[in-house]
Amino acid sequence: MSEEKQGHGIGHHWPIVGLACLVVVIFLVAMMSFQVKETEYAVIKTFGKAKVDANGQIITYPPGLHFKRPFVDSVWRFDKRLQCYELTKGHLEQLTTKDQYQIIVSTYVFWRVGDPGKFLKRLKSVEEVEEKLDAAVRDSRNSIIPMHNFSELVSTETSDSKMAEIENAMLSDVSKKTMEDFGIEVTKIGFRQLGFPETVTTKVFDRMRAERENHSQRLLAEGLSEAQKIRSEADRKASEIRSQAEADAKRIRGEGDEIAAKHYAVFQKNPDLAIFLRSLDALKNSLGAQDTLILDTDTPPFTLLKPNAATLGAKPATK
Repeated sequence: MSEEKQGHGIGHHWPIVGLACLVVVIFLVAMMSFQVKETEYAVIKTFGKAKVDANGQIITYPPGLHFKRPFVDSVWRFDKRLQCYELTKGHLEQLTTKDQYQIIVSTYVFWRVGDPGKFLKRLKSVEEVEEKLDAAVRDSRNSIIPMHNFSELVSTETSDSKMAEIENAMLSDVSKKTMEDFGIEVTKIGFRQLGFPETVTTKVFDRMRAERENHSQRLLAEGLSEAQKIRSEADRKASEIRSQAEADAKRIRGEGDEIAAKHYAVFQKNPDLAIFLRSLDALKNSLGAQDTLILDTDTPPFTLLKPNAATLGAKPATK
């Protein structure tokens, strides 16, 4: 009877034992594995020292599930995505341009981890990363901006501005240094704000106003010059058209006079025929298809309606 009770008691506790074993297994798996996301770098440290390959390079683990030794290995992670950092030291810093204008600038940086091994060896925290970026960008900015005149930074003409050129020069300078020294990849440097001390603002506005007025005057002069060219071209073409029209009119008039002279020569030989033809034309022009006239046939040109009118133009020419 006691053995039966003992067996029944053990069978009653099996679910609890199974659950405890499952928890232990899950705990061991969690201690022995780690998951790497697509957006991060992962490095295993053994007693605080990064794991390296046969060439001495720090091993970075790709996205997915990986295993480690519990209590011995720890996982170092860092975000691989692009990050934006606005300089805090000298956030608004006053600089002097080449032509002695005072300006106030604030700068931002886009960066990410470019070399995880070097990054892990040289830097310990995000705060240290920002300190290195502050120093590198400020040094580059303070050496490049004083090489340019104020008009190259602020201009009403987009073509005169060299802000993009200045930013690219700073990027080339900073990215090389940060990658070689710290494994930081800098992808963009830009100016978030560009201002002026109060003592300079009036002079700046006056200079910008003068630039705009000069630009307006230049555009006006170009417009007047173009208008004069158009008027001159139009006058030239009009003169050519008039000359051609006058020449054509003289030619047509000459041809008409020549033809008329031939007819006049014929009419001079037979004046009665000329009178007859003129009367006939006048009669055609004055009568329509349905016209009815009651007139004296002795009234020219209706004399052609007389029975013997056809013989009027047949008389020989007077010698």
